[in-house]
Amino acid sequence: MPNRNKKRGYQLEAECRDFWIANGFTAKRTLAGGQYKNFLGKEHAADLWIEEFSVEAKRKKTGFKFLYNSLAQDEASMLCIKQDYCDRLYVLREATLLQLLNMAYRK
Repeated sequence: MPNRNKKRGYQLEAECRDFWIANGFTAKRTLAGGQYKNFLGKEHAADLWIEEFSVEAKRKKTGFKFLYNSLAQDEASMLCIKQDYCDRLYVLREATLLQLLNMAYRK
């Protein structure tokens, strides 16, 4: 992989997949990070899949400081963000998401 950013993105996807598999969930990376979705179908549209959830993995050296600082405030479990005229988004720590998915799948 000659492109450094592609390599870093692959590493994030692999770490995420390995984390969920180690915690008993079905997780798989998508061929070429979803580049072939138009040819191979919707199941190839995300970077990875955790159970039936599609996941886009984004890695940046900097640029997410606002999100990390907001989650650190009062040790919040999740962060709700909204841009005008767009849907609300929720940002969670990995441990919080693991807890929620365990509650949902391990009833």
